[in-house]
Amino acid sequence: MYLYMLPLSSPVPGTPERQVIIHAPIHDGGLEHTAATFDDASAWLSKSHNGEIVLFPPQLYLLNLVSQFTHGAPPSRQTSTISHFQSQRDALLQFLNTVPTARPGTDAKALSHPTAQIPWAEKVMSPTSLFIRRGDGRVVLGLDKPGPELKGSGRGGDWDRVVLVKFKKEGPTGVEVRWRDEVLREEREGGEDGAKL
Repeated sequence: MYLYMLPLSSPVPGTPERQVIIHAPIHDGGLEHTAATFDDASAWLSKSHNGEIVLFPPQLYLLNLVSQFTHGAPPSRQTSTISHFQSQRDALLQFLNTVPTARPGTDAKALSHPTAQIPWAEKVMSPTSLFIRRGDGRVVLGLDKPGPELKGSGRGGDWDRVVLVKFKKEGPTGVEVRWRDEVLREEREGGEDGAKL
């Protein structure tokens, strides 16, 4: 989906330099989607962090991954827009086929986890609540399990990362992607963000 939304052309005249308006299909009669706005993944993450938009944990997590590879408009007018965006697509496609998916320099446990052998393009996940942090009351969501429809299929998600979130009536707040081992260590050791278990 994000590759489709990454344009290989110049922005539409009359739109801000970094935005392209893409008209989304309205097969549902326009009830769910009426238009789409393109911007850097990092711009959406910034808007979410500043409270300008609400991103739910799965979208924030995916944008966090994509933001490693998308870097907005070309740095200068001399750089071809198409080649600039094509290089971003190529880097993202290479990432999607990467195995193992455990972060470099991680411990043997993470490298041997079954989900580390699933390429990013094949990962599926159903966020599951691991615990509530006593330090700030945010829920820690694990991302390694598939949904119930894929239980026993050998499919899985991201064991290395978790999403922290506080669910409120108006939507999720304080959504943050973190390394699982760091969050667990904070919780074990206590401190500002954790509490003794």
